[in-house]
Amino acid sequence: MSDEAILYAIPGSHAAMAGQLMLEHKGMPFRRVNVTPGWHRVYVRLRGFRGDRVPAVRFADGGRAQGTRGLARALDERQPEPRLVPDDPRVEEAERWGDEVLQQWARRMVVYAGIRDPDMLCAHGAEGRLGWLLMKRDGTRRAMARGVRAAFRMSSRQLREDQTRVGEMLDRVDALIADGVLNGERLNCADLQIAPSLALVEYRLDVRDELRARPAGELMERVLPLS
Repeated sequence: MSDEAILYAIPGSHAAMAGQLMLEHKGMPFRRVNVTPGWHRVYVRLRGFRGDRVPAVRFADGGRAQGTRGLARALDERQPEPRLVPDDPRVEEAERWGDEVLQQWARRMVVYAGIRDPDMLCAHGAEGRLGWLLMKRDGTRRAMARGVRAAFRMSSRQLREDQTRVGEMLDRVDALIADGVLNGERLNCADLQIAPSLALVEYRLDVRDELRARPAGELMERVLPLS
Protein backbone atom coordinates (compact mmCIF):
# COMPACT_ATOMS: atom_id res chain seq x y z
CA MET A 1 0.00 0.00 0.00
CA SER A 2 1.24 3.51 -0.86
CA ASP A 3 2.40 5.75 1.98
CA GLU A 4 0.60 8.75 0.48
CA ALA A 5 -3.03 9.80 0.38
CA ILE A 6 -4.95 10.09 -2.90
CA LEU A 7 -7.05 13.18 -3.60
CA TYR A 8 -9.73 12.57 -6.21
CA ALA A 9 -10.69 15.82 -7.89
CA ILE A 10 -11.92 17.42 -11.09
CA PRO A 11 -9.98 20.14 -12.96
CA GLY A 12 -10.68 23.66 -11.77
CA SER A 13 -12.92 22.58 -8.90
CA HIS A 14 -12.83 25.14 -6.10
CA ALA A 15 -14.07 22.51 -3.65
CA ALA A 16 -11.31 20.11 -4.68
CA MET A 17 -8.76 22.90 -4.31
CA ALA A 18 -10.00 23.48 -0.76
CA GLY A 19 -9.32 19.81 -0.05
CA GLN A 20 -5.88 20.06 -1.60
CA LEU A 21 -5.03 23.10 0.51
CA MET A 22 -6.05 21.23 3.66
CA LEU A 23 -3.76 18.32 2.83
CA GLU A 24 -0.92 20.75 2.12
CA HIS A 25 -1.64 22.64 5.34
CA LYS A 26 -1.08 19.41 7.27
CA GLY A 27 2.03 18.53 5.27
CA MET A 28 0.47 15.19 4.41
CA PRO A 29 1.97 13.44 1.36
CA PHE A 30 -0.64 12.95 -1.36
CA ARG A 31 -1.14 12.70 -5.06
CA ARG A 32 -4.00 14.27 -6.96
CA VAL A 33 -6.04 12.26 -9.43
CA ASN A 34 -8.18 14.39 -11.74
CA VAL A 35 -11.30 12.66 -13.01
CA THR A 36 -13.42 13.71 -15.99
CA PRO A 37 -16.27 15.94 -14.79
CA GLY A 38 -19.55 14.05 -14.69
CA TRP A 39 -17.84 10.67 -14.72
CA HIS A 40 -16.40 11.56 -11.29
CA ARG A 41 -19.81 10.89 -9.73
CA VAL A 42 -19.51 7.25 -10.67
CA TYR A 43 -15.75 6.98 -10.34
CA VAL A 44 -15.52 7.94 -6.67
CA ARG A 45 -18.24 5.47 -5.75
CA LEU A 46 -16.29 2.77 -7.55
CA ARG A 47 -13.35 3.73 -5.34
CA GLY A 48 -15.37 2.97 -2.23
CA PHE A 49 -16.81 6.37 -1.30
CA ARG A 50 -20.41 6.65 -0.17
CA GLY A 51 -21.15 9.91 -1.93
CA ASP A 52 -20.45 11.18 -5.44
CA ARG A 53 -18.74 14.48 -4.66
CA VAL A 54 -15.20 15.77 -4.64
CA PRO A 55 -12.90 16.28 -2.85
CA ALA A 56 -12.70 12.62 -1.98
CA VAL A 57 -9.59 11.47 -0.15
CA ARG A 58 -8.34 7.96 0.48
CA PHE A 59 -5.67 7.94 3.17
CA ALA A 60 -2.62 5.70 3.11
CA ASP A 61 -4.18 3.33 5.65
CA GLY A 62 -7.32 2.93 3.54
CA GLY A 63 -9.48 5.36 5.50
CA ARG A 64 -11.61 7.81 3.55
CA ALA A 65 -13.01 11.31 3.87
CA GLN A 66 -15.28 13.16 1.48
CA GLY A 67 -16.36 16.79 1.22
CA THR A 68 -14.43 19.75 2.56
CA ARG A 69 -15.97 19.91 6.03
CA GLY A 70 -15.64 16.19 6.61
CA LEU A 71 -12.07 16.24 5.35
CA ALA A 72 -11.03 19.06 7.70
CA ARG A 73 -12.21 17.10 10.72
CA ALA A 74 -10.74 13.81 9.54
CA LEU A 75 -7.38 15.51 9.08
CA ASP A 76 -7.48 17.08 12.56
CA GLU A 77 -8.27 13.68 14.03
CA ARG A 78 -5.36 12.05 12.24
CA GLN A 79 -2.88 14.87 12.73
CA PRO A 80 -3.91 17.46 15.35
CA GLU A 81 -1.39 20.14 14.37
CA PRO A 82 -1.50 22.51 12.67
CA ARG A 83 -5.17 22.53 13.55
CA LEU A 84 -7.77 23.27 10.89
CA VAL A 85 -10.92 23.53 13.02
CA PRO A 86 -10.35 25.77 16.06
CA ASP A 87 -12.62 25.97 19.10
CA ASP A 88 -14.44 28.99 17.72
CA PRO A 89 -18.07 28.67 16.62
CA ARG A 90 -17.62 31.73 14.39
CA VAL A 91 -15.10 29.82 12.28
CA GLU A 92 -17.42 26.84 11.91
CA GLU A 93 -20.28 29.14 10.91
CA ALA A 94 -18.06 30.88 8.34
CA GLU A 95 -16.95 27.48 7.03
CA ARG A 96 -20.59 26.38 6.69
CA TRP A 97 -21.51 29.58 4.86
CA GLY A 98 -18.51 29.16 2.59
CA ASP A 99 -19.56 25.61 1.75
CA GLU A 100 -23.32 26.01 1.44
CA VAL A 101 -23.65 29.56 0.10
CA LEU A 102 -20.45 31.10 -1.29
CA GLN A 103 -19.24 27.95 -3.01
CA GLN A 104 -22.57 27.48 -4.80
CA TRP A 105 -22.80 31.15 -5.78
CA ALA A 106 -19.25 31.15 -7.19
CA ARG A 107 -20.05 28.05 -9.26
CA ARG A 108 -23.20 29.63 -10.66
CA MET A 109 -21.41 32.88 -11.48
CA VAL A 110 -18.88 31.06 -13.64
CA VAL A 111 -21.44 28.71 -15.19
CA TYR A 112 -23.56 31.73 -16.16
CA ALA A 113 -20.62 33.32 -17.97
CA GLY A 114 -19.47 30.04 -19.48
CA ILE A 115 -22.85 29.49 -21.11
CA ARG A 116 -23.92 33.06 -21.89
CA ASP A 117 -20.62 34.60 -23.00
CA PRO A 118 -17.23 32.89 -22.40
CA ASP A 119 -15.52 36.22 -23.15
CA MET A 120 -16.61 37.21 -19.64
CA LEU A 121 -14.08 34.70 -18.30
CA CYS A 122 -10.30 35.00 -18.28
CA ALA A 123 -9.09 33.14 -21.38
CA HIS A 124 -12.59 31.64 -21.62
CA GLY A 125 -11.90 29.81 -18.35
CA ALA A 126 -8.56 28.37 -19.42
CA GLU A 127 -6.35 30.47 -17.12
CA GLY A 128 -6.55 31.37 -13.45
CA ARG A 129 -5.52 30.41 -9.94
CA LEU A 130 -7.33 27.09 -10.24
CA GLY A 131 -5.95 26.22 -13.68
CA TRP A 132 -8.25 25.47 -16.59
CA LEU A 133 -11.85 24.89 -15.61
CA LEU A 134 -13.40 21.48 -16.25
CA MET A 135 -12.09 20.86 -19.78
CA LYS A 136 -9.08 22.05 -21.78
CA ARG A 137 -10.93 22.98 -24.97
CA ASP A 138 -13.27 25.97 -25.19
CA GLY A 139 -16.07 24.13 -26.96
CA THR A 140 -16.19 21.20 -24.58
CA ARG A 141 -15.87 23.56 -21.61
CA ARG A 142 -18.98 25.45 -22.72
CA ALA A 143 -20.88 22.21 -23.19
CA MET A 144 -19.75 21.03 -19.77
CA ALA A 145 -20.97 24.29 -18.22
CA ARG A 146 -24.44 23.43 -19.52
CA GLY A 147 -24.08 20.02 -17.93
CA VAL A 148 -23.12 21.56 -14.60
CA ARG A 149 -26.15 23.85 -14.77
CA ALA A 150 -28.41 20.85 -15.26
CA ALA A 151 -26.70 18.75 -12.59
CA PHE A 152 -27.06 21.48 -9.97
CA ARG A 153 -30.55 22.49 -11.16
CA MET A 154 -29.64 26.13 -11.66
CA SER A 155 -32.68 28.15 -12.71
CA SER A 156 -32.55 31.11 -15.09
CA ARG A 157 -33.93 33.37 -12.38
CA GLN A 158 -31.32 32.21 -9.89
CA LEU A 159 -28.50 32.81 -12.36
CA ARG A 160 -29.76 36.32 -13.13
CA GLU A 161 -30.16 37.25 -9.48
CA ASP A 162 -26.64 36.03 -8.71
CA GLN A 163 -25.22 38.78 -10.90
CA THR A 164 -26.54 41.40 -8.47
CA ARG A 165 -25.00 39.78 -5.35
CA VAL A 166 -21.31 40.47 -5.91
CA GLY A 167 -21.17 43.28 -3.35
CA GLU A 168 -23.20 41.30 -0.82
CA MET A 169 -20.94 38.25 -1.03
CA LEU A 170 -17.66 40.14 -0.93
CA ASP A 171 -18.92 42.36 1.90
CA ARG A 172 -19.60 39.22 3.93
CA VAL A 173 -16.06 37.95 3.42
CA ASP A 174 -14.60 41.37 4.26
CA ALA A 175 -16.66 41.50 7.45
CA LEU A 176 -15.40 38.07 8.52
CA ILE A 177 -11.86 39.30 7.99
CA ALA A 178 -12.50 42.50 9.95
CA ASP A 179 -13.91 40.41 12.82
CA GLY A 180 -10.79 38.25 12.93
CA VAL A 181 -12.58 35.09 11.80
CA LEU A 182 -10.65 34.92 8.52
CA ASN A 183 -7.08 35.78 7.50
CA GLY A 184 -5.71 35.69 11.03
CA GLU A 185 -2.24 34.74 12.15
CA ARG A 186 -3.00 31.06 11.50
CA LEU A 187 -5.15 29.91 8.62
CA ASN A 188 -8.14 27.75 9.47
CA CYS A 189 -10.71 25.59 7.73
CA ALA A 190 -12.88 28.59 6.84
CA ASP A 191 -9.96 30.38 5.16
CA LEU A 192 -9.20 27.31 3.07
CA GLN A 193 -12.89 26.82 2.30
CA ILE A 194 -13.56 30.39 1.19
CA ALA A 195 -10.37 31.39 -0.67
CA PRO A 196 -10.83 28.86 -3.54
CA SER A 197 -14.37 30.12 -4.14
CA LEU A 198 -13.01 33.66 -4.39
CA ALA A 199 -10.39 32.34 -6.82
CA LEU A 200 -13.15 30.86 -8.97
CA VAL A 201 -15.13 34.11 -9.03
CA GLU A 202 -11.91 35.89 -10.04
CA TYR A 203 -12.18 34.23 -13.46
CA ARG A 204 -15.04 36.68 -14.08
CA LEU A 205 -13.34 39.66 -15.67
CA ASP A 206 -16.14 42.00 -14.60
CA VAL A 207 -15.59 41.07 -10.92
CA ARG A 208 -11.80 40.68 -10.85
CA ASP A 209 -10.73 44.26 -10.12
CA GLU A 210 -13.24 44.77 -7.32
CA LEU A 211 -12.30 41.48 -5.69
CA ARG A 212 -8.57 42.14 -5.84
CA ALA A 213 -8.99 45.59 -4.28
CA ARG A 214 -10.76 44.24 -1.20
CA PRO A 215 -9.58 42.47 1.96
CA ALA A 216 -11.18 39.38 0.40
CA GLY A 217 -8.65 39.67 -2.41
CA GLU A 218 -5.81 39.80 0.12
CA LEU A 219 -7.04 36.54 1.64
CA MET A 220 -7.26 34.96 -1.81
CA GLU A 221 -3.72 36.06 -2.65
CA ARG A 222 -2.37 34.78 0.65
CA VAL A 223 -3.92 31.33 0.26
CA LEU A 224 -3.57 30.98 -3.52
CA PRO A 225 -0.82 33.35 -4.68
CA LEU A 226 -0.46 33.92 -8.39
CA SER A 227 3.35 33.90 -8.27
